[in-house]
Amino acid sequence: MAATVAVALSLWHSAVRAQSREYDVKAAFLYNIVNFVTWPPAAFASADQPVRVCIVDHDPFGPILDDIMKGETESARTIEVERLRGASDASRCHLVFVPRGSAHVDDVLRVTESRPIVTVGETPDFLKRGGLIGFVVENGRVRFDVNVAGAAARGLAFSSKLLRVARSTTVEGLR
Repeated sequence: MAATVAVALSLWHSAVRAQSREYDVKAAFLYNIVNFVTWPPAAFASADQPVRVCIVDHDPFGPILDDIMKGETESARTIEVERLRGASDASRCHLVFVPRGSAHVDDVLRVTESRPIVTVGETPDFLKRGGLIGFVVENGRVRFDVNVAGAAARGLAFSSKLLRVARSTTVEGLR
């Protein structure tokens, strides 16, 4: 019995470490996305308004996202990380991350659909539902797909540096 418990704990610990590494990589991607997006001037209420990176629902990152963003700037704007319980506050964000399993995917996409807000998600059909960047894990590596046309329709532009490392760029998700 003790050996079975030890094996189970070891497997659980390995799974937790693997998921932690996955979200470490995704946090780094989010930081880079912020730095490789051009928002229209109207996306900010003032010249010194920070870039708001929001996580809707549960936070799979732990402190890593805060640690990566802390003290960083994008075009002389500070970067702030916020946690939202639901979709209603997503309109005040510049980038919104919707984690896998969130019940708020469609609500977030509805709130942000015509605004210059980068939406990033993990559900397999995130781009088809109207999201702009969809994370995928492929062969144990974190990759992402980009809805370039959806971003352009919102007045957002992604740097060619970001698009070069994307797994694919698509026009899916347009309504």
